[in-house]
Amino acid sequence: MDALLAAPADQTYAELVDATVGRGAEMGRRLLDDPDRARSEAADALRRLWKAVVEPEWPSMRQALRAEMLDRAIQVNREGLRAVLPRLHPSAACEGDTITVEKTVNIDVDCPEGLILVPSLFITDRMQCTTSDHWTPAIYYPASGRYLWAAPPTPRSLDRLLGVTRSRILAALATPLQTTVVARLVGVTPPTASEHLAILRDSGLIDSSRAGRTATHELTKAGRALLDAASPRP
Repeated sequence: MDALLAAPADQTYAELVDATVGRGAEMGRRLLDDPDRARSEAADALRRLWKAVVEPEWPSMRQALRAEMLDRAIQVNREGLRAVLPRLHPSAACEGDTITVEKTVNIDVDCPEGLILVPSLFITDRMQCTTSDHWTPAIYYPASGRYLWAAPPTPRSLDRLLGVTRSRILAALATPLQTTVVARLVGVTPPTASEHLAILRDSGLIDSSRAGRTATHELTKAGRALLDAASPRP
């Protein structure tokens, strides 16, 4: 809210002009005659929306978004952006140094300072692009929403083989996760999660990497094969 209210006047006006396209003359006058008032009203509306709709679910939403970003970052690091981008949504493609998103409006934008990819839990059926001169170009894409409220179910055969907690951890690691997230998903303390993760790692079912004090865990080929074999076929 502070950032919105502190936006420069020329930037506020430019974005209000964009927002009024096709909205009718009355809407244009209401917003553009007093941009400062429009900005304050927008901030107030966002604050009320946050309190009523988003804040109660934010811990789960943040967890889902962190898992999404970590998963995509690992994919891009291993395979490159050209391979990963089309997976974000069918409307996206990458050829050479050009990224294309199918839209009804044809706009070409240079990205000298890079391109930001933003996962969204609110956009579910399309990609949305930000091309304003006031912002670094960005593409908002539908996040998978995995683990938004709970860990995925585990096959009962895995419970019998590994024990309930370790089987739940293995199923959760279909997306790479950090130790604290794993603990929250399966309902144990971080030290307990670390003990189970160490057993799975010693068994060759997961790999772990560390950046500072943060450990990230993901399935090995053996772990993924075991999970796939235990999962019921559709």
